[in-house]
Amino acid sequence: MGLGQRLESLAEVLLSNQGSIVLGIAALLAMAAPFADRYLIRRKRVYYRVQYNSKLGLSPVDLNDHDDSVKHADTELEPLAQLLDRMSIVVIRVRNSGIDDIAKEDFADSPLEFTFGGRTIWNARISEPSHEPHRKRLTEGLDFFATTRSNGDESAHNSLSTVRRTLGQKLLIRLGRASNQQEEPPPPPPQWDGVRLLDLTLLRKEKFKLVVVLREPEGEPAGELTKTIECSGQPSGGRVLNEREQRKAWWPRVTATLGVLLTGALIVTLIADGTRTEAEGGVACADGPLRIVGSSAFAPIAENIAEEYTRSCGGAEVSTVPTGSLDGVRMLAGDDSGELAALSDGETGEATDELVPNPLAVIVYSVVVNDSVGVERLTAEQLAGIHSGRYRDWSEVRPGPSLPIRIVGRGQESGSRQTFERTVLGAPEGALTSDSCERADRGTSSPTIRCERGTEAEVVEEVATTAGAIGYVDLPSANDATADGDPITLVELGEHYPDPSAISQGYPFWTIEYVYTRGVPAEDSVLRSFLEYLRSPAARAELRDAGYTPCVGKDGGLHELCR
Repeated sequence: MGLGQRLESLAEVLLSNQGSIVLGIAALLAMAAPFADRYLIRRKRVYYRVQYNSKLGLSPVDLNDHDDSVKHADTELEPLAQLLDRMSIVVIRVRNSGIDDIAKEDFADSPLEFTFGGRTIWNARISEPSHEPHRKRLTEGLDFFATTRSNGDESAHNSLSTVRRTLGQKLLIRLGRASNQQEEPPPPPPQWDGVRLLDLTLLRKEKFKLVVVLREPEGEPAGELTKTIECSGQPSGGRVLNEREQRKAWWPRVTATLGVLLTGALIVTLIADGTRTEAEGGVACADGPLRIVGSSAFAPIAENIAEEYTRSCGGAEVSTVPTGSLDGVRMLAGDDSGELAALSDGETGEATDELVPNPLAVIVYSVVVNDSVGVERLTAEQLAGIHSGRYRDWSEVRPGPSLPIRIVGRGQESGSRQTFERTVLGAPEGALTSDSCERADRGTSSPTIRCERGTEAEVVEEVATTAGAIGYVDLPSANDATADGDPITLVELGEHYPDPSAISQGYPFWTIEYVYTRGVPAEDSVLRSFLEYLRSPAARAELRDAGYTPCVGKDGGLHELCR
């Protein structure tokens, strides 16, 4: 199905009763999505927000001020100025914004962690907890780590007290006041550049601030201060989100707006549906029985359309009976009740002058083979050779191992068979030689192994379960079978893959599905009403959804293939 056909089908669906249901469901889902996300999908959310990330701002000497008129402080303070000039402070607010409490088990597998772009941690504290009794627990849960081994022991866990014990040593080294009596300089103190919050528990709406004092990494004495802050960790069944970024997220508004728009579209559709004139697709219902006989290939979709019609027209009773195209037309020829119609795959020679063919849809067929065959393309000459008995083994058709050819055909009453013989073979299929489809067990002298099955479903089942089998079915049946995982292959005919779009390029295996009536139905009959329904947007949408091309377009004109 081409893009234009798909768009047309979508438009017809949206203008049908089914379309109103689709729009209603879509509107409901769009408006409910933010609430479902918050209250069902992600009940646990932790937001963090960087409130401050800047220079410490306590230097007694402005190292970057080169104005000679400015009097600087004592030059002995310059080492202290250099120390403080490369230090920064970060304030991060953490809060539970979900609807559930956060238990320590929630972060057991992926704890909440912050790193600072390589800056080393000199000090930290918990500030402004919304529950003051929790300050001590939060402080004791701080764990400091190094992201690289060159910066410390990556596997070591260190509490806040450990970090603070090294603070004096760091100051002495940085200020150049280590003991001059030592023969060797003291070893450098450990460095940490990340902090995680172990055993984190937060009541609903609880929040606190994490304050961290940092210094630029060694080897970077100049340049802009680092601003990078990275957060990781995820509670089970929830998420950790940057609150600043969430303020930019329009997803809840977008879905709510979409829901409002869809609701508006639904209202417009319902108004349009209520005011639609009969000429635009409205169908006048009638009461009484109607029986649809004929094509077994088309019977399933006909039954679906009939069910939709009877739901709209409660006084009608429509039934479908798959008898085969020829038998269905013969039955109609002998019936004058006005309560019978016949489906036929193509026009049939069984029709009398009293029978009127009404084109319904383009029906495309596909040759199918069992996957064991190992072919994806056959020519018309090869198919003729297979059905005449000239080829009796697949090794005679394609390179590969020997495998007997087993033909699964249709009976004489089948319109699909008539179409196959007329458009592909150009000759009759051949004699019936097998009941089992495995061997020639009917005692005939024909060189082929050929069985017959009565419906499309039976042909699909036989081809799928019989090694070396070949048959033909309508394209929707073939596509459904492959979608269900049946071991069958759709075969190209010559250079053309079975598809409605390939007809204009020369794909031969197709016909028109007709609805035959005996004469012109009475004005107030169920048959007349049902024929009008077959031209409605709802019926056209059903046909397209099933894989058929409707003969009657939305403008009431015939498709070019149906003329």
